[in-house]
Order: sequence, then C-alpha cells, then structure tokens
Amino acid sequence: MQDSRPNANIWGNIITCAEIAIGIYEIVGANHKGIMMPKKMAEEMLPQNVIDLAEKDGENLCFVDDLSSSIIADELIEQGIVTNPEFIAKQDALKQLDDADIDTGFETFNEIDFKLEIDKSGEFER
Repeated sequence: MQDSRPNANIWGNIITCAEIAIGIYEIVGANHKGIMMPKKMAEEMLPQNVIDLAEKDGENLCFVDDLSSSIIADELIEQGIVTNPEFIAKQDALKQLDDADIDTGFETFNEIDFKLEIDKSGEFER
C-alpha cells in the first residue's frame, strides 16, 4: 500500500518538503516543484480542468507546473486551509512578479533593435 510520502518518480530527488496544511505538502525536487494534496480534497475544492493538470500518485495529486501550483496555492489560502504566513507571503511575492502594474525600476530593451542602432552608428562592427 502506498503511503503519503512524495514519490521520487514524480519529484526526483526531494530537496525540501514542507507540510503547509494537514496532508498537503509543498515540495521542491530535482525534477519538479509544486504541491501535493489528497485526491479526495482536490476533487471537493477544484474544478475538473485543474485536477486534470495533476500527476496522479496513489491517493494524492501532484501539481508540478507553475500554473496549477499557483491556482492550488491561491485556492488553499482563499479557503483558509493554509494559514502559514511564510507561505502566504511567498505567494503574494510571486503574484507581484507577474503584475505588470508593478514597476521594477528596470527598463527593458529589445536586443535586436539595440544591435541595429550600434551597427548604424558604425562604432561596432563584427
């Protein structure tokens, strides 16, 4: 019988594993990082299209891609299942990285246009 420990076939060599709620784990492995939770709990709180993104591991579902992990984390926080302030702060920080309205202070440039400008000036030739 399978136990509730993370399966190395999915995660690879486990680097960190933290229980963020009863039976729910945040895992970082050599192959994947994400959230593992009981299948029954996931089926009660998540839409089927999100569940379909998970890798099945016995009685658990493993959400190993960034999108599904983020959806799961948000739902767990919203429903009050996860109350760990460090986990919540980390999720908030990740959301800010994706928020286009937050100005990082760094200007981006298009490398192709930049190279063309250098070539036009004649100062840099290969």
